Amino acid sequence: MNPFLAGTAAGLLIAFWGGYLLTGWTVRPLQTAFKKAGLIRKNYVGKSVPIGMGSALWLGLFFTTVPFFLISDLLPIPWTMVQDLIGMLVVCTGFFVIGLLDDVVGNREVTGIRGHLRQLLKRRELTTGLIKAVAGIGVGLAGAWLIGASGWKLVLDSAVIALSANMVNLLDLRPGRACKGALLLLALLGIFSLRAVESPGFWLLLGMVLAYFPDDLKARTMMGDAGSNLLGGGIGFLVVATCTLPVTLVWLLASLFLHLYAEKYSISDTIEKNKLLQWIDRLGRSA
Repeated sequence: MNPFLAGTAAGLLIAFWGGYLLTGWTVRPLQTAFKKAGLIRKNYVGKSVPIGMGSALWLGLFFTTVPFFLISDLLPIPWTMVQDLIGMLVVCTGFFVIGLLDDVVGNREVTGIRGHLRQLLKRRELTTGLIKAVAGIGVGLAGAWLIGASGWKLVLDSAVIALSANMVNLLDLRPGRACKGALLLLALLGIFSLRAVESPGFWLLLGMVLAYFPDDLKARTMMGDAGSNLLGGGIGFLVVATCTLPVTLVWLLASLFLHLYAEKYSISDTIEKNKLLQWIDRLGRSA
């Protein structure tokens, strides 16, 4: 058997099961710790839920990628797979940090990019949401640079990463919705990408989402911006790292459309008015 095929298979298995098991193992301890620390927020039905639980996703990511890097010195794992995880770790960590900042000290009364800009121009108040948007562009640039993008491609790829990060965040308004959205985006990526299913980043994200999904769906935890930005940023990085230019452009246009739509209309209202979307959105939810 080709040693590199064996190394690839081993790498993908490590990524998936590492993400799944390590994320799952950290949810309960973090849930208890966040409750004791008072990191609680009322959800859409008034239930108090630990906020910032996307921390479990990041821990699952971190505790999988670091051993993966060490194991790659022992197994014939292709360097491309290691590069994917380096970029994934940098991008997801960046979005996790700025998302957690918004979860802990963010102003919930101001929403949308126009709202944050209005707050800056009229009241001279720099919101954490605007800081997150600017920092997100920086994280997107870092991720695009890590895969060797330059010139106009650097701008394009960074925009895809940043918009993808916030795209999942736009969905995180009901239990389980962001995870369902992330699973849908991963499915689309698996279909239309050149090599996403050959990347450990794809399987790592899939394992993390599947492990966290049950607690999010049952409204026992709230991933917050820390989790939704992390997932979206990771997916955006996979898009620019594994997709052709036409697919990347379509992804960018779809992301722009969703953001423009969300500025004018309520995504939750749109879902509630469509029977199929409503059924998918409520499927499995207990709150």
